[in-house]
Amino acid sequence: MRSTGEHAVSSGEPRSSSGARWRRWSRTVWALWPQWPLAAALVLSGALNILGGLRYHLTALNTVSTLNGVGQALSALGSTTQIILGITLVVVGIGLVWRLHTAWAFGVLLLIVTVGVNAVRHQWGPSLLVPGVMLLAMLALRSHFTRRTVLANYVISTVSILAILAYGSIGSYLLGSGFRPRITDLESGLYFTVVSLSTVGYGDIVPVSGEARMFVVSLLVAGLSIFATAIASSLGPVISGELARIFTPKGRTMKPHDHVILVGEGPIAYNTARELTDRGIPFVQVVAAGAEPPMPDKPVVTGESSEDKVLMEAGIDTARMVIAARNDDGDNAFIALAAKDLNESVRVLAVASSARSIRRLKLARADLVFAPVVVGSRLLADLIEGGAIPAEFHDLLEGQGPAA
Repeated sequence: MRSTGEHAVSSGEPRSSSGARWRRWSRTVWALWPQWPLAAALVLSGALNILGGLRYHLTALNTVSTLNGVGQALSALGSTTQIILGITLVVVGIGLVWRLHTAWAFGVLLLIVTVGVNAVRHQWGPSLLVPGVMLLAMLALRSHFTRRTVLANYVISTVSILAILAYGSIGSYLLGSGFRPRITDLESGLYFTVVSLSTVGYGDIVPVSGEARMFVVSLLVAGLSIFATAIASSLGPVISGELARIFTPKGRTMKPHDHVILVGEGPIAYNTARELTDRGIPFVQVVAAGAEPPMPDKPVVTGESSEDKVLMEAGIDTARMVIAARNDDGDNAFIALAAKDLNESVRVLAVASSARSIRRLKLARADLVFAPVVVGSRLLADLIEGGAIPAEFHDLLEGQGPAA
């Protein structure tokens, strides 16, 4: 009997090890979804356009004509504009890897213009279908791209603005014969682009051919959208913060004291805010620009949660605890480091998405690390085995578990 039992244990170990490897592999794949597939598609599309603009003919890559159409629809005026838009697609794709909201916004913009240009050109094949599917995927997965950093906003916005200026300048130069008077140099092309995008419209250079007019339409649609997106992503948080200071009565502005700073916008932050409200614990919420706070009627500070000025505005010097409840463990680690750097005595509670992240968040100087997913899984296992659940959690249960 002993040998049989030993054989059963030994035969069970490979299955357990295989199951653990499968779980690790599935967690790794899930961590890469959806930013990596979308980023790879845009980077590949940009690379194909850059190679096409440089006149490189790679047989293996030329077969991926559907992805090539994402940027080629906007760059039908010559190889140089194809390179420019290819570089823009690559930059936006790299930004998607980091789940940057600015990269998502510019990616959606490029895909919308691509679909529109393809429709105008009556390209009803894969060159319209693939960008359309990518656009729907980007819109459906918007909630995954919430990271906002000032540097990323400026870099992506600057690259996109330079790209649209280059697109307009070179495109109008290549189509010079379609304008009156004819555009014969890049300086005139840049002048026409700036005048058109600024909506001044002096009328000294006018498109007269059909191709030139369609080019101007694409320039205005893409250019004005890029400028609007760049202003909203770069200056929007600053403007909204200044307006809040202007229209908030000074008499209602109070220095928080002995309060909790709750950072995050997801389900954990929402439920924590509700519990703090029910228990009468004062707290200040810190949310990313453009995000909906868990409790809109409670004090809210908008901005990058790891920046010193945002934490200072939330009252880090007089707070008793900081709860880092962002969906990203890396963000929570930065919040813990920044909070301890500004106030050594403040306690930091960091939320971990897995047991593996607990040690890393402790290294980031968090006083307490809590993994709600792991705790919840253990409670579920206790329910399955008929274990007793503490009485204070009974209001969250419905029904009766299996007998032990």
